[in-house]
Amino acid sequence: MSAMTALLGGCTFFDDLFAPSDNEDADNKLHSFVDCLNDEDREGIKSLFAKNKIAEISDFDERIEELLLYYDGEYISVERHSTGVEEDKDSGIERKWYNMSYDVTTDTQIYRMAFYWCAKDTGDSGNVGIESFYIIKAADDPRYPQYTYGGDGLWTIGINIGKIDIIEEETKFL
Repeated sequence: MSAMTALLGGCTFFDDLFAPSDNEDADNKLHSFVDCLNDEDREGIKSLFAKNKIAEISDFDERIEELLLYYDGEYISVERHSTGVEEDKDSGIERKWYNMSYDVTTDTQIYRMAFYWCAKDTGDSGNVGIESFYIIKAADDPRYPQYTYGGDGLWTIGINIGKIDIIEEETKFL
């Protein structure tokens, strides 16, 4: 009986053992997103965002259209700059977020992308997905290539195009 309990209780251990690393999971999420961009898959892009977050954005479909107009070319390669991981376990609810930064090269541009992505929420699956996404052309980012891209530092929900760190820009001239 105790052997059976140990075996059943160990299922989550084995799930964790064979789960991809945080970097691999983040990379897989990024590739899913880029695939949707390349295919101009509006519903695919929308499905990657947290349902509870996009419900707060009245013009989300228009923002997807703006993103598809901004992004040009076919995917060639990606360079990961960082995957920050935040975890929270409270009252039996587990949550995990990735703060991800990548440079994505297409046959026409280099794009800098930053994501705040909820990878897990056992309390509300509507929170799982991209909360905040930033994209900028490398040519428009004064910090490229020396620094990792993190959007404007505010992590505004939804799709944010062409924004740079406003705090960095304001303090640069002091």
